[in-house]
Amino acid sequence: MQPIRQFVVATLLVLVGLGSSLMPASAAEPAQDENLAYAIGIQAYIDGFPMMDLYRTLWETSFDPDRGHDRTLNEFFTFGRLVTSDDDWVITPNNDTIYSRAFLDLRAEPVILEIPPMGDRQFWFPVGDMHHDFDANLSWDTIGSQGGAFAFVAPGWTGVLPEGVQRIEASTPIIWTLGRFAVSGADDLPAAVALQNLSRLVPLSQWGATDVPRPRPDPADFPRFTRDDLTDAKAYFTTMNALLRLMPRTANPMDAALAAWLHEVDMDAATGFDWDALSPPTRRGLERAVTDAHRIIAARMQRAVPIVNEWQIARLDKRISGDPVFAAAAAMLGLLWNPSEVSTYDVAFTDGTGAALDGRNKYILRFAPPPPVNAFWSVTMYSADDQLFVANPIDRYSLGDRTPGTVYGADGSIEIHLQAEEPTDPTERANWLPAPAGPFYLVTRHYSPRAEILTGDWLPPPIERR
Repeated sequence: MQPIRQFVVATLLVLVGLGSSLMPASAAEPAQDENLAYAIGIQAYIDGFPMMDLYRTLWETSFDPDRGHDRTLNEFFTFGRLVTSDDDWVITPNNDTIYSRAFLDLRAEPVILEIPPMGDRQFWFPVGDMHHDFDANLSWDTIGSQGGAFAFVAPGWTGVLPEGVQRIEASTPIIWTLGRFAVSGADDLPAAVALQNLSRLVPLSQWGATDVPRPRPDPADFPRFTRDDLTDAKAYFTTMNALLRLMPRTANPMDAALAAWLHEVDMDAATGFDWDALSPPTRRGLERAVTDAHRIIAARMQRAVPIVNEWQIARLDKRISGDPVFAAAAAMLGLLWNPSEVSTYDVAFTDGTGAALDGRNKYILRFAPPPPVNAFWSVTMYSADDQLFVANPIDRYSLGDRTPGTVYGADGSIEIHLQAEEPTDPTERANWLPAPAGPFYLVTRHYSPRAEILTGDWLPPPIERR
């Protein structure tokens, strides 16, 4: 059994044992109080991580006064260019599409997404709840090229929608979407941006109005939460308690089970939470839990899915929150990822021998044949230090079937060269994906994958060190 798995099993045994043999802990029982808080804290931190990291993204991109943003909620932040190494607003981004990102607050009323006719433009609007489960996929291969109007409604909403507007049930009162529009190079960007700008969000009460004023949410309604707070026990659990009230799910068995454990450490969402009122042993247990739970997720991140040829084979279901450790690892690796009906992912941290990838070495990735897709495929390079793009002299962050100038073999295969040093051979340079002079990882994306990828009949080959 792997050490990390042993740790998780041992933690759960502690949790179960304490729950079955002890009365609720109190400050008068310091050893039991700390152990119980630690065991519950491990479970709560991991279970809540996808929601907490999503909310961190919401707060930083909507309300953080230090970021210089100009979008809030219920409107798109349209990113009308391809992401580069200068961008840090999302980890493990793609370099194949332009984005339209939005967090939607549906508590007051539904919000309608209007998608214009797209012609032959490939597009995807995955829609997820705040636990990173998916409620819908509105895309070129599910709704077609004609677009349409789609109303996102909060749980329990019973109103009437205008004619021609389709209803999309949301799992939480606050949701997100990250629209993607395929772009085939710089020359194609203006046409893609024009369609991006025609996609819009409109509150139900203003549907049909000529001018729709910008939303003005009150920042005071949304507690401050930053990246640093993900590893701060007081900030993490205090904010988590507030969010369980702000964006609850209904009739979810995972939430009901967690609520019972949270009650044991006075963290029940129904009654609020006061960190400073906890006993010192309870605080110590929760602080230890945050450190270890974050480490558990980080370790699982590199072993989150089946591994073939040292690639992690990610074919993700629409709803994975029922497997908390897996869901947390997926969120830590790539926030705002897609379910398999939109795209699938192969992730590599090591070469075919299991050695960590490092740009000071030279590698070859040979696809024979390339990934079978209905849309496109790409291999993208990331620094393992910050999970962002790597600055390089040719401004190339990914290489795929739409990269101009690449060289294929007579049999249709392609060899991709992975290294920090610029190749001198013309063919190798044409197929060069620049790496940092240090640790890196790769993500191969298959947009609208064909059956061979979903069934496992096509699998990625090992990365070979030269």
